Amino acid sequence: MSNKTLYTINRWLLRARYIFVFLLGAGLLSIGLESIVQPNLETSNKELDTVLTVGTIIFGLIFIVFGFYYKKDIEIYIRQQQL
Repeated sequence: MSNKTLYTINRWLLRARYIFVFLLGAGLLSIGLESIVQPNLETSNKELDTVLTVGTIIFGLIFIVFGFYYKKDIEIYIRQQQL
């Protein structure tokens, strides 16, 4: 394989990392919002259901924010390495 092909593969593997973090955050956020729309699907305990809903929404947002931070760092690294 040529160097250009290897650089392209490396660049997209680096980008796959933050895409995975975005998808994880979106999945958690989706589960949290779904449990608001259709309550009491996970447990019969109301308090535990509320904790699960709020927890998944908060962690989903945290992963999305972390994904943006991770994206910025990876794109700067790609530009510095001229991949």
